Amino acid sequence: MAKQETVGFMEFIKKYETEEDCREHLFEIRWPNGFICAKCGNTAYYNVTTRGLFECTSCHYQASVTAGTIMEKTRIKLQTWFWAIYLIGRDKRGLSAAMLSKELGIAYSSSWFLLHRIRNA
Repeated sequence: MAKQETVGFMEFIKKYETEEDCREHLFEIRWPNGFICAKCGNTAYYNVTTRGLFECTSCHYQASVTAGTIMEKTRIKLQTWFWAIYLIGRDKRGLSAAMLSKELGIAYSSSWFLLHRIRNA
């Protein structure tokens, strides 16, 4: 069983303040020992900043930090995903899509999508 880490509100704000902070956290989880290409095993890569991808210098395979996660192929910002996960995890009664929509300042359909993906995971 994974060790549960308690994170306070202010600590969470500081830790995931920007989109880049969220992306770096996902990078560290996906490649804890640095980038390793899934196709050839090369460790050198280019950072394709316009698309948020990492490209292998050897075989040119492109990898994303969100591939294979609940955040895959969504246009919702990573920071919104992190906030949604935090808010849903902190509320023991359960959070409705309407309340999540109000808290995050996003459309109801987006909050419903987030909620269902997070609950499914």
